[in-house]
Amino acid sequence: MSLFAKLSEFRAVKTQDSGGTDELSISRADGFQFKAVSMCQGDVVDLDRLLPFDGQLEIVLREVDVRTDEMQDVGSIFIRSDELGRGELTQQFDGAGALYDLTYKVI
Repeated sequence: MSLFAKLSEFRAVKTQDSGGTDELSISRADGFQFKAVSMCQGDVVDLDRLLPFDGQLEIVLREVDVRTDEMQDVGSIFIRSDELGRGELTQQFDGAGALYDLTYKVI
C-alpha cells in the first residue's frame, strides 16, 4: 500500500546568504523538482503537496547560484512509512551554512 507525505510548510530558519535571499530547489532524490523558491531568513512557504512513496522518501534541498546556475546541496531528509499516524512532524535541512525546517505528515 502506498503512503503519502503531505508536505505542509517550509521555513527559512537561517539562510546561506545572511541578510540576503537564497534561491532554492526542493526535489525528491530521483531528481523530480516539485518546488523552486526564493527565501529570506524567517520566510515561510505553504507547500500543500502530496508525494506518494513506499518505505521511505528522500527529499533533497539545494541552493542555486543565480550567476552560474550551479547547485550546492544544503541537505536531505528521509520521510519514513513508520511515521504514519504520528501527526505533523518537522525535520531540518542543515548544511552549507543554512538551516531550513520542513513540516509534513504521513497519511
